[in-house]
Amino acid sequence: MDKSIIKGLNDKVYEKRKTTALELERLVKQCLEDNDYARIDKIISELCRDYAYALHQPMARNAGLMGLAATAIALGSNNVSKYLRNILPPVLACFGDQNDQVRFYACESLYNIAKISKGEILVYFNEIFDVLCKTSADTENSVRGAAELLDRLIKDIVAERASNYISIVNNNPNDVPQATNVDPLTGNVYQTNFEQNNDLAFSLPKFIPLLTERIYAINPTTRIFLVDWIKVLLNAPGLELISFLPAFLGGLMTFLGDSHKDVRVATHSLLDLLLKEVIRIATLQKNIQSKLEEQMKLLKGRNLPIKKEDGIIIAERKKSLMNAFGTEQQQESQQSQQQQPIPIESSESNNTNEQLESSLGDLSEDNVMRDGEEYIPGQDVKLNFPDIISILVNNLASSEPEVQLLTLHWIDAILTLSPNDFIPFLSKILSLLLKLLNAQDLQISEISHALNEKLLVLCADYNKTDDDHGIVAYGSIVNGLTLKFFDSDVEAKIACLDWLNLIYRKAPDEILEHNDSMFLTLLKSLSNKDVRLIERALRLLQNLCSKANDKYLRKFLENFLNLLKKDHKLLKLRANYIMRKICASLTPERVYKVLASILNTQEDINFTRMIIQILSTNLLTAPEMSILRKKLRQAEDIMFFNLLFKSWCPNPVSVIALCFVAENYELVYAILQIYSDHDIKLNNLVQLDILIQFFELPVFTRMRLQLLEQQKYPFLYKSLYGILMILPQSKAYDILNKRLTSVNVWANQPFQNSTYYKPRVISGSGSISDPDISQRSVSVGQSKLHCQELMDHFDKVVSADDLYEANYISADNSQLPVLGTFLDSPETVNDNSISNIAQLNLNNDESIGIPNDASSVIEHNLTKDTNTLNDSRNTQ
Repeated sequence: MDKSIIKGLNDKVYEKRKTTALELERLVKQCLEDNDYARIDKIISELCRDYAYALHQPMARNAGLMGLAATAIALGSNNVSKYLRNILPPVLACFGDQNDQVRFYACESLYNIAKISKGEILVYFNEIFDVLCKTSADTENSVRGAAELLDRLIKDIVAERASNYISIVNNNPNDVPQATNVDPLTGNVYQTNFEQNNDLAFSLPKFIPLLTERIYAINPTTRIFLVDWIKVLLNAPGLELISFLPAFLGGLMTFLGDSHKDVRVATHSLLDLLLKEVIRIATLQKNIQSKLEEQMKLLKGRNLPIKKEDGIIIAERKKSLMNAFGTEQQQESQQSQQQQPIPIESSESNNTNEQLESSLGDLSEDNVMRDGEEYIPGQDVKLNFPDIISILVNNLASSEPEVQLLTLHWIDAILTLSPNDFIPFLSKILSLLLKLLNAQDLQISEISHALNEKLLVLCADYNKTDDDHGIVAYGSIVNGLTLKFFDSDVEAKIACLDWLNLIYRKAPDEILEHNDSMFLTLLKSLSNKDVRLIERALRLLQNLCSKANDKYLRKFLENFLNLLKKDHKLLKLRANYIMRKICASLTPERVYKVLASILNTQEDINFTRMIIQILSTNLLTAPEMSILRKKLRQAEDIMFFNLLFKSWCPNPVSVIALCFVAENYELVYAILQIYSDHDIKLNNLVQLDILIQFFELPVFTRMRLQLLEQQKYPFLYKSLYGILMILPQSKAYDILNKRLTSVNVWANQPFQNSTYYKPRVISGSGSISDPDISQRSVSVGQSKLHCQELMDHFDKVVSADDLYEANYISADNSQLPVLGTFLDSPETVNDNSISNIAQLNLNNDESIGIPNDASSVIEHNLTKDTNTLNDSRNTQ
C-alpha cells in the first residue's frame, strides 16, 4: 500500500480513515483492471499481518478491518470469492477482542464483506454463526446493535441461497481461472472451464454439530438468537432441517424452563412449528406409502411388472396402467375394424379412465417429477422417531410443568404417527408417566391419563412381526411397575395394576417370575381404601390364582396372613372386607380349603382364632358365600365340611356356627356337651352372644322356621336350649329365650305328614334320617364314625386350648383378648333390621388388639352387669 494510505488508515479521526478506505478501494480496483493480482495479494497480506492481527493495538485493528472491507468491496462479487479465504479469518478473530470498538468495527467489516460476497460467504457459515452467537450476548449495546444488523443480512442470504448456491472456488485463488460468468437473475457465479463441484456452499450436516453444541447456552439473549436461526433454517426451502430434529430438540426443551418469558414464548412457538412439520411430513409419507401400495396391488392384479426402469416417461406409464383396464385393447380393436381412430365415448370407459386418473393423481408433464412421480417437499425426509422419543422421555422427567406439558403433547402426537417406535421405551415412559397421573396441573393429569390408555391399547394390540421393532420387554416393565407401586399415589397404583393385568394376559410367565414383588403389590393394594384399586388387585389375583395355580394361591394367602399378624390395625379394620373380596374373586370353597390347611400350621392360637372368626362371620353373613352355605346344607362335600371343622376347632363358637350352617344340629348338641366339660372363656361367651344376634339375620330364616317342627328337628331345640343354658343373664339370653318361648306353643302340636315333605326313615343305626336335604342328624352323607372322629378332634383341641390358656395366665397375662366382629364392606353400613343391638362394654383393657371391622353392621352389647360375666367365668 502507499504510505499515504497507511498513514490515513492509522489516523485517529474516523472520517479520515473512511476517506483513506475509499482511496484503498480505488487502488484495488485499478489493480484488477491491470490484472495485478500479485499486488492485491500483498495488500491483503499487509492488512492482515500488520493491522488486523495486531494484538493489543485497537487502532491498528480498526484500520485493518476497514481496509479489508474496502478491499472486498473493490474486488466485487465476481472476484471476492477467491480471496475470502484470506480476508475472513482476521475479521472473525477481531470479534474476540477486549476492546468494544474493535468488535463493533468487526461487525461493520463483516457486514460489508458479506453484502458483496453474497452466496460465497456461506462457505464460512459455521465460523460466522459462531461469532454471531457470542456477539449476540455482548455487554456493549453498540456492538449488539451492529451484530443484529449483520445477523439479519446473513439470515437473508441463507434464506435466499443456502438451498441451491454452489461455490465456484476451492478457496485457492491460484487454482481458479480468471474468467467467470455471473447469472443475471440470481447473481450466482459459475466457472466456465472447470466442472462445478456439486457440494452446496452451505452444508447443513456440517452446521448441525455446531448448533448441537450451542443449543445448551444459558444466556437468554443467546437462546433467542438460536430460536430465531432455527426458524430461519426451518422455513428455508430445500434445507430439510427437520431431519436433524433430534440434534437440537433436547436443548430447545430446556429453554422452556428459562426464567425470561420472552424465551419461553419464542421457544414454545418454535416447538409448535416443529411439531406441525413433523406431523405434516409423517402424514404425507404415510399417504404416499398407502397410495403406492394401492398402485402395487393394481399392477399385481393385472400381472404387470412392478419394477420400472429409471427414466420411464409418463405416457408409457399411463399406457401400461390403462392397458390394465382394457382401454387400449378397445381402441386397437376399433382401429383395426374401421382403419381410423375413433374416440372412445363409452361411459364405462370414461369412468374407468377417471378412476385411473384419480388413483394415479395428477401426472401432468408440467409438474415437477422425481422418478416419474410428482415430488412433494418433505416426502423424502427421514424422521428419526426413536431418537425423538428418547429425547421426549428424558424431558418427561423435568420438574418444570411447562416442559412436562409440551413433552406430553409431543408424545401424544408421535404416538399417533408411529406407535410401534414406542415399544422399546415402554418401561421408561411408564416409570415417568405414572408420576403425572395425579399432577396438580389438571391439563397434565388429563393428558397423562389419555396417554396411559393409548399405551395400554398399543401394548394389547401389538404383535411382533418381521417389520416391527422387537418384542415388548415385559420383564423390565414388571420390575419398574412393582418398584414404582410402593411410592406412588392411588392413581399411579391403579395404572400399575392395569398394566400388570394386561401383561398377565400377554405374557403370564413374566408375572409369575416375580412372585415376591407381586405378593407385596397385591397386599398393598388390598389394604388400601380405594375401591378401584382393590377391584384391580382382585382381578390380578384372580388371574394369578387360576385353577392350575393352587400353590400360588397358598403362598399369597400365607403372605396375607403374615401381613395381618404384623399389622394389627389392618387386622381390625380391613381384614374381613379383604377376605370377603378375595372369596368373591376366587371361588369361596377354594379359598376356605387353602386357608384351612394353612391354619392347621399356625402356632399363634389367638391370631388363628381371629382369622377363624373372620371366616366364620363371612360364612354366616356375606352374600358372596350363599353358594357355599347351600353346599354345606346339602352335604355335597363331606370332606370339605370335615376339613373346615377340624381347622376351626381352636375357635369353638365358630365350629358351632359352622354346624348350624350345615344344619347338623345333632353334632352341635354333641359339641356343646363336650365343650361344657372345659372352661368357657369370656371370649367364647362374647362370640356366643354375637352368634345369637346372627340368628336374627335372614341367613337363619330357614332355621327359625324349623323351630316350628320340633319332632322333625329335636336336636335343634336341644342345641339352642344348650346355648341358652351356657349364656349368662344378658341381652342375648333374653333374645334367644324370647325366640324359643314364642314357638313353644307350636312345638307341642302333633306333626302331620304333608305332600310338601317326604316321610322320615329310621336308619339301621337308630339315628333319624330324611331324604329332605335340610335334615342333618349325624348321618346323611356321613357316618357315625366320621361324626365321632370330629368330636374327638374337637375335644382334643379344646383340651389343648385349656392348657394354653393356663400357661398364658401364669405368664402374667391375666386378660385374654376379646374377639370382636368382622362384617361387611369398608364403608359404614347401618342395618335397621337389627335395632336392639347396642355397644359392647367390658371392663377390659382396650389396649389389647380387638379386631373390629369399621363397617360392622352388628355392634354387640351385654346389657347386664359385666361383673356377671366375670363371675360366671371365675365360677367355671
